[in-house]
Amino acid sequence: MQKVLEQRCFMCHGPAVQMKNVRVDSPEQVAAHAQAIYQQVVVTKIMPMNNATGITDEERALISRWFQAGAKTN
Repeated sequence: MQKVLEQRCFMCHGPAVQMKNVRVDSPEQVAAHAQAIYQQVVVTKIMPMNNATGITDEERALISRWFQAGAKTN
């Protein structure tokens, strides 16, 4: 899960840039945004925007399983 966030999300939601004031580069931030991550990445599939980072269906499924299992960050 962390590797997917690093590869697919940090570009716009990491230490250098926080689009829409969302940052997901720490366990606390991931936990705080778990519902939104699931909604944007899995349900509506609008993130990453225009799939700019090339997230795969398998990576989306991994995020779905993570969320459904309780969105644990450690």
